[in-house]
Amino acid sequence: MLNIALINPEIMLALAGLFILVIGAFISEERAKVLMHLGTLCVTVVLMMVLAQPAGYGIGAMWVSDPGALLFKSVILVSAALTLLLSVNYPNIPARHVGTYTGLLLWSSCGMMLLSGAVDLVYLLIALELISIPCFILTGFEQKSEKSSEGALKYFLVGGLSTAVTVFGISMFYGATGGTTLLAESASVSLHMTDPVYIIGMLFVMVGFGFKISMVPFHFWAPDAYEGAPTPVTAYLSVASKLAALGAMLRIFTSVVPHYAINASLAVAVLAALTMTLGNLAALYQTNVKRLLAYSSIAQAGYMLIGLVVADPIGRESVFFYALAYLATNMGVFAVAIAVAGKAGSYELTAFNGLAKRSFGLAVVMVMFLLSLAGIPPLAGFVAKFYVFASAVNSQQYLWLAIVGVVNSVISVYYYMGIARRMFFVEPDTAEGVEHDVYVSGVIFVTCAATLLMGILPGPLMEAAKSCASFRF
Repeated sequence: MLNIALINPEIMLALAGLFILVIGAFISEERAKVLMHLGTLCVTVVLMMVLAQPAGYGIGAMWVSDPGALLFKSVILVSAALTLLLSVNYPNIPARHVGTYTGLLLWSSCGMMLLSGAVDLVYLLIALELISIPCFILTGFEQKSEKSSEGALKYFLVGGLSTAVTVFGISMFYGATGGTTLLAESASVSLHMTDPVYIIGMLFVMVGFGFKISMVPFHFWAPDAYEGAPTPVTAYLSVASKLAALGAMLRIFTSVVPHYAINASLAVAVLAALTMTLGNLAALYQTNVKRLLAYSSIAQAGYMLIGLVVADPIGRESVFFYALAYLATNMGVFAVAIAVAGKAGSYELTAFNGLAKRSFGLAVVMVMFLLSLAGIPPLAGFVAKFYVFASAVNSQQYLWLAIVGVVNSVISVYYYMGIARRMFFVEPDTAEGVEHDVYVSGVIFVTCAATLLMGILPGPLMEAAKSCASFRF
């Protein structure tokens, strides 16, 4: 195939997942955690391969490698590495299934990397399924938990529906153009702007992506799946899965088949507004931190969709920077949640009562992450939201969308600071300190440092985002 070397990192990651899965069948349960260390090492090696790839453009038969794709691949691999570190001592992953768990995580990451550079709809569908099937299994990995089984079942059913919708859209695209590649001259949007079959087909593909990023009204699977899944998997779904799908949407619907060319701009803008609004309003009433963060994640998807709606280089730059800020902040907040839950495994908000008296440093770090999610300076989340809202203001046409985003950010402060109030102004239910292992501590330290640095010195990453924002084919 043409330029197959462009997907060497994905091939290596898939082979690593297969190797770990096979080794897991023979290793003793006492040594099973070594497989997670091996998985982290494999992900790190593949990340180095991605970073070493030329910064130019290469086009294969079904994929493209450019700075934008490389950035999202890097984000996915960092998310996978952090997830594996959070999983090493997570109590609800049976030792006998560690190889399966690690292999599935690597295969899902491979699918996300493939999706980041997809320019053929059949290839894109295969990538989506390579993401979805391992994630269905990982969501239900806590076999003794009814919530885990329920969340996995809902995720599976909605995922199956999204696949059906996507396949239907691909079939309509094929009927209109005679092919599945998005880069062929015969599939050019300029030739099909008035063809309802072509337009409806692309809209159905967009709906399929909407399920993956939990865009309203396709979000209803997320709270149950996030609550039921093992918490490291929840962190992984909220970051890697969402950003991979968003990266593919950004390429397809701002460059190859721009949403404004098929008269879908207003619809996408309204869905972005509804996504952030419903996510924030629903989060106000949650008593479980994982469900709260699920709705927060839905709202964050709405903010990122603003950059996709604007669809110019500034809008794309803002999404790239937002992806980096979201990676650090969201992985950090889930790491703290894992530490607070401890051996009891409770993720109710009451678990945060009096955290400042039990672990002052952890409480301070958690407040920092929450402030970043809310968009308070001088943290990464503030710069990311400012950049996204500025792109909408700069376009003039979507000034109203920036106003909706600012209002929603104000609403989010209420429930984020509700957790802070519990940590500092409510008496603890227990006098026991918070114990967390070196892996969770390492993830918290790395994500905390990244959140601060991106807020104080955003310049270098903004320059990187600018270099990634121009899609040329």
